[in-house]
Amino acid sequence: MTATLSRPATSGHTQRLTPARPDEPRRSYWHLLVSLASLIAVMLTSVSLSGVIFGGSWFTPVLVTVVTVLFFMALTRLARLPGVFAPLAGLLALGGSLIWQFFPGQSTFGVFPGPGFNGRLLVLLNHAENTVVSQVAPVLPGTGLFLVVCAGVGLIAILVDTLANTLRMPATSGLALLAILVVPAVVRINSVGVAAFIAAVVGFLILLGCAHWREARFESASSHELSGGHLSRGLVIGASALVLAVLLPLAIPGFNSGAFPQGARVNLWGTATGLNPIVTLGNDLRNPTGFGRIEYATNAEDPLYLRSVTLEDFSGQRWEPDQRMGQRVAGVEEMGSELQQDPNLESSLTRISTESFTSPWLLAPYAPVSISGLNGRWAWDPQNLSILAIDGGSTAQQDYLVRSAEPALTRERLQAIPPVDRESVPEQFLSLPEQTPGIIRDTTATVTEGIENPYSKAIAIQSYLRGPSFVYSVDAPVDGGYDGNSLEVMARFLESKSGYCVHYAGTMAVMARLAGIPSRVAVGYSPGTPTGEVVDQDGVELTQYSVNSKDAHAWPELYFEGVGWVQFEPTPSRGVVPDYALSAVAPVAPPVNDNLNPGAGPIAPSTATPTPAAEEEETAQAVRESTERSSTLGIILGSVLLILALTPLTLRLLRTARRRSTVTAGPDSSGRATAAWAQAVEISGDYGYAAAPTDTPRSFENRLLRQASLGKAAAGAVERLRRAYEEEEYSELRGPGAHSGTAWDDVETVTAALRDAASLPTRLQARFWPASLWQRFGAQRSEGARAAARAAGAGVRTG
Repeated sequence: MTATLSRPATSGHTQRLTPARPDEPRRSYWHLLVSLASLIAVMLTSVSLSGVIFGGSWFTPVLVTVVTVLFFMALTRLARLPGVFAPLAGLLALGGSLIWQFFPGQSTFGVFPGPGFNGRLLVLLNHAENTVVSQVAPVLPGTGLFLVVCAGVGLIAILVDTLANTLRMPATSGLALLAILVVPAVVRINSVGVAAFIAAVVGFLILLGCAHWREARFESASSHELSGGHLSRGLVIGASALVLAVLLPLAIPGFNSGAFPQGARVNLWGTATGLNPIVTLGNDLRNPTGFGRIEYATNAEDPLYLRSVTLEDFSGQRWEPDQRMGQRVAGVEEMGSELQQDPNLESSLTRISTESFTSPWLLAPYAPVSISGLNGRWAWDPQNLSILAIDGGSTAQQDYLVRSAEPALTRERLQAIPPVDRESVPEQFLSLPEQTPGIIRDTTATVTEGIENPYSKAIAIQSYLRGPSFVYSVDAPVDGGYDGNSLEVMARFLESKSGYCVHYAGTMAVMARLAGIPSRVAVGYSPGTPTGEVVDQDGVELTQYSVNSKDAHAWPELYFEGVGWVQFEPTPSRGVVPDYALSAVAPVAPPVNDNLNPGAGPIAPSTATPTPAAEEEETAQAVRESTERSSTLGIILGSVLLILALTPLTLRLLRTARRRSTVTAGPDSSGRATAAWAQAVEISGDYGYAAAPTDTPRSFENRLLRQASLGKAAAGAVERLRRAYEEEEYSELRGPGAHSGTAWDDVETVTAALRDAASLPTRLQARFWPASLWQRFGAQRSEGARAAARAAGAGVRTG
């Protein structure tokens, strides 16, 4: 007796294309798409930071932070935890990511705070604060700044994903993205810029579109019944937010011209205070590659220090240049032309090309008497000869000529100068706060004990700091938590005897004041490296040098009656010790480049001071460690992205393997035909022939044969699969024999035919991003549909 087909007992219902699963809870994975869209939106909006931070080194740590945060938030949703756990997981992931990236030596297991964490955190936050308040955009990159940027963008990513995914308010998440755009809108001269603004808009629209798709899946019975309600509402709110972003700045006082995103930046605080170079020295010196190339060519006999500003007030926690706007003299073409006629002064000519170096303070060798070729308006300070832009301009892309003059200095001449009359110099160059740490006072008294001559005191202080007990290090102050330039930092420096130029220069200047010698700290660049080129300037041959961030430097200048301000070099193995400052008594370390100190006699090197070879090895080690850490970051990030990219393929292969085992298990197993038919239907959908909600098995078969133009073999395979499925689902005889003709070979025949007829992009999409996988995960059946399926008597099978 053969099995016959019978209709379901309840009339009014048609056959289902595949068996219903009314009692199985559906899990939606569309939130993964929204999380991915959140990542894209945040990173595209963050492109606007490229005009705020110099270079692109900030992008990788920000990307690692955002990927880590959104990855763990997605995991909480995959685990089906309550919605409140997603932002909590994001916050924990953010903290772990920041510790892993910025506190490797102060962490436990790499992601938990460890010993020394608080000290390094305070140092990095202080660096970030100094950078924000003291520099003009684009600011120089630094670890402290990266920490703050990663933390801020990470928090915004948590907020965006929470609004778009957990609260299902994707349009409102645009306000969080707008918070990123506020930064360049406020600090950049030209605001956000069109390109960065378009990138942010594209990211926001991607997020809106993906969130709409997810919402439509939740509300519709299938992908062919998508509602436009969410999209229309989202676009209205999004368009309103964008219009608000464009028009709101026009109503805010402080815009100089134009409109967001291309107009002038917000100028709520008046003229920027400008660059305080001393706060960036540590970051510059810790950068193993160097950036911000500057070239200068001079006819001076010796290589020159390029001075930017001087620091004179040592009473605060952070020293800053005093602009003294009321005392400045406008115009730099004739700063001191009368000095050029003094026969006791040595004149030199220097041409400087700043290229990408950006600062409102002009670089010039000391002491400038005239400057020509500058763009913009500049003013100079008669007390220290510093030169400042007074029209909001900067040194970027400047090419100018400096004439300078300074006295001919010798050891004998300086030795003959008596102590300075305190009435002849401003008090600010001698004053110190009463609470100057005792270790600085005691050390000064010990070093200068029995010495009356001011020059001899200066040499004694310089020799002490360059002596065998002190070590040059750019990392020790950060690790020890005393990086900075306050008096308390100097006290810590004298205890640890390890630091870089900021600490040596500042300490010598304070010790000189305690010894009765007026002092200040100059900030700029050490002589740099000869390029081998000779520049002709109006018939005068100028030797060219190149400097970059690795040459950033600070040095003390001490005042001597009758000759003015005199440069010293207390930092071991950095810069050039002038001939007049070489000590014949105490050993000093050799300069970095011997050819930069011509005429210097033989000097016994200190055994404790790092040699150039040791410094090169230290720098190489720092580069290796930085490279290894960057490689590790890249490997981890690449692995995460690869896993995410291969997840759909893996899930599809697992489902296919499970169905194949069901089909090939043997004639006595149940559900073989159902599994085979479900595989054929989903594979068809992957190649662009998705089933309609109203399809029956027979109508789907007819439409597939017509649209896909399947050959005879494939058509026969589809017919056998369909017939076997109907027999198994609807026959009164539901034994194994009802589908004995079904075979996995038919599934493979249909799959091969669809693959051969498809284009390459369609094949790749079907392989690595199968549509049926997401339709299966995301489809939501209403209770009415489930009730109808149960009333129709549709059987439940495990496909």
